[in-house]
Amino acid sequence: MVQLDSIASIRMGLTLRGRDATRSVASGSYRLVRIGNVSQDGTWLNEEFSCIEPSENIREDQFLQDGDVLFPNRGNRTTAIVFRLVMPQVIAGAQFFVLRPDQSKVLPEYLAWFLRTEEAARYFDERRKGTYVPIIQRSDLAGLKIALPSLDKQRKIVDVDALAVEACGLTLQIAALERKLVNAQLVEATKKQEHTDRHGQTRKDKDSL
Repeated sequence: MVQLDSIASIRMGLTLRGRDATRSVASGSYRLVRIGNVSQDGTWLNEEFSCIEPSENIREDQFLQDGDVLFPNRGNRTTAIVFRLVMPQVIAGAQFFVLRPDQSKVLPEYLAWFLRTEEAARYFDERRKGTYVPIIQRSDLAGLKIALPSLDKQRKIVDVDALAVEACGLTLQIAALERKLVNAQLVEATKKQEHTDRHGQTRKDKDSL
């Protein structure tokens, strides 16, 4: 086991000052990643990040780089995602920690996977502070102990996890299609029953004449 801050640098996401700093602007020069863009299983819910145009200058080192890991620092969700998008001038908001792994020691995808595990969730649940909006302090994230197998084993773990996420997604799609099919059958059965009832009533009306 190794301590997280020995294999990755940690910084806060960018705090933008000004009331309209994070307001979406169609012609904005920068893109802002928000917590709502990230799913619980570490995939993008929406890759169309808000375009913004803050009044302050953004330094080059504040833009997300390929392989950066985003981890929410507030709320009760324990999730993490790797930034691999080919997209210029993207920044993470102050709701995130931005981890930059030493890729000679740990794969970004493995680090994100470990941060999403039940073991990590228990660790953070015990350390979140605040009642209205629970937060995780940088020191607690830095002190997380991580199992660190070889890079080859890390890659295999990541591949298996990706397959599991894909299988889960397919299961949800199948369930949705099955529900759609059942609903269609129920609607058709309702129409047939309505036709039968109407036809039967017509026959009764004729017989009563």
